[in-house]
Amino acid sequence: AVLVVLTPSSALAEANVLVVEDDGTIFEPAEPAPFAGRRLIFEPAGAGYTTRMIQGVVPAVLGAPLQISGREEAVGLTLARPVPLYGRLYRNLFVHPQGAISYGSPLPLASGAGAERPAEGLASLSSGPPTLAVLWNDLRPGEAADARAGIYVAELQDRVLVTWVRIPSVRPAGEGNTFRAVLFRDGRVEFEYPRLPAAWGVVGITPGVSRIATDMIDFRLEPTVEPQRALFSWYRDRPRLNEVALARRLYRQTPDDFDFLAVFTDRVVEGEHLVGSMTVSNEISGIGMPLFDHGALFGSETLEHIILMNSVDLYADDPRYPPEIPGYAFAPSTLAVLGHEMGHRWLAHAFEPLAPSGQHGHWSFFLHSDGSVMGGSRLVDNDDGTFTTEEVMSGFGELDQYLMGVRPPREVGDFFVVEEPRGLEEAASAPPRAGVTFEGARRDVGIEDVIGELGERSPEATPGTWFRMGYVLVTEQGVEADPRDLAKIERIRRRFGSFFRSATEGRARVWSRVDSSRRPPRIAEGISMEPVILDARVEADLEGVLRAHVDFLAYEGDLVALELSTDATGELPPAIVDLTPTAYGSRRGTVSFALRSIPGAAEEIRLSLVDSMGSRSADTAVAIPTAPAPI
Repeated sequence: AVLVVLTPSSALAEANVLVVEDDGTIFEPAEPAPFAGRRLIFEPAGAGYTTRMIQGVVPAVLGAPLQISGREEAVGLTLARPVPLYGRLYRNLFVHPQGAISYGSPLPLASGAGAERPAEGLASLSSGPPTLAVLWNDLRPGEAADARAGIYVAELQDRVLVTWVRIPSVRPAGEGNTFRAVLFRDGRVEFEYPRLPAAWGVVGITPGVSRIATDMIDFRLEPTVEPQRALFSWYRDRPRLNEVALARRLYRQTPDDFDFLAVFTDRVVEGEHLVGSMTVSNEISGIGMPLFDHGALFGSETLEHIILMNSVDLYADDPRYPPEIPGYAFAPSTLAVLGHEMGHRWLAHAFEPLAPSGQHGHWSFFLHSDGSVMGGSRLVDNDDGTFTTEEVMSGFGELDQYLMGVRPPREVGDFFVVEEPRGLEEAASAPPRAGVTFEGARRDVGIEDVIGELGERSPEATPGTWFRMGYVLVTEQGVEADPRDLAKIERIRRRFGSFFRSATEGRARVWSRVDSSRRPPRIAEGISMEPVILDARVEADLEGVLRAHVDFLAYEGDLVALELSTDATGELPPAIVDLTPTAYGSRRGTVSFALRSIPGAAEEIRLSLVDSMGSRSADTAVAIPTAPAPI
């Protein structure tokens, strides 16, 4: 294949891999943790704290080692004398091996600081009790090579010390991190970092679910912690990719020909997840996704979905082999990963009546999905109350193909889910894998159940559909594309066409050639730096509880809050909805929340987004429904 580098210096004219050089807006710089050899001090100030950071650490006693049973399981402590946090006294502490201390109760068991899902680490800190995040990081105490490594606790007369000694992180692997939290009886808290090879993670303090808001501020600025407010900083040792800036840059150089963009980078970038995707527009009803078209903000009239594959180096030279990404170790090939992320365009938003549902757009582990790349497996009913998983991530099943619009409903056979599973409870959030047997109750499901829940798909199925995908490589500013990276992407491009055709049983194909004879579209110069409310809606359930759903785009800053008022609250200050746990780190997404204490006379709510740069969106008014939403 002939490749083109879309830069002014390019001497090539035609190609099927599009290369975009960063112009200073696509790769957002890394923000590594600044704490190595320093102390971060939280000094009580009323019901909040002042902060300061100073050079140097103080030698301290280690105390007794804790017995750690797992990297995500907290160890409980009962102190002889209590220590305060946010003005309240606590005797029960829980030490989390991944770098946090919670007060009164442990963080939810599913909480973690996974390197491949960094945004979820921030969310997990906000979903439980008051907590200190000393270094919330993907720490691996069980992988420490040093015999002295461990977590130690010492309770002294005036303070309690919790020290992580030579605990390696997943990045950089094998290098021990030593840091501690010192909890003084007078309310002062100190974080000390004698040795810190890991330069990423979340650091901060929170009163837990009782907080009224979350502030995201770099501790080098010595911010103040306001009463009942959380304060965190999310440090990154990798740059972030701005998908909106990338798309707008791309469409200044290449024709607007693609339904999909598969984006690779020449370096590993940070994001909500290491590999992911986002839907830009949807005109299909009956798939469990609202209708919207935000393509203009990305500079396109045709783009529907962006796939973020991250660094080319994460994938094997032969795309038929598994990727070199721990979180995707269950995937049989790079092609299956690309197919999975492409599948998020249509799947798997149709959870009901497929309960127990999967998570984050994936089919449940307990769904007979024909071995879908979106989760589930080919489940075998052993006729004795047990079921065995067989084929996983092998293609798109019949239900997938219906939702994708390439198989009519009359050709979708019945399938089933296993309810009340026993013997494998943890699998509800586990990746699909073959050879697992568990017990449960079978419930058969037909396509008529799906249509009854979601409505008929429109437009109707069109077997033989072609989808258009552009392959993109983003390079650092001033760096030319490596020919080896281009060759690897070209191999993926060539192989994926036949993979996708086979995965859909010949019902759909992918076109990925670039028509260099066409001119790029005209894009309006400039884009608002403020966050944008793309769509907002309020629904009432059968119990009359109102829930708001807000689709957003955050171009420059990260979302931290939503301000909410009604036409009946007059001059009262707006209520604050803390968006940091669910939206921080995401450029495009949806947040949902229940509406409480709405005045009976209110007819509409008014919404405005606030980002970490202090920018605000325009106000959006949404009518409040007067009756429960129809089933």
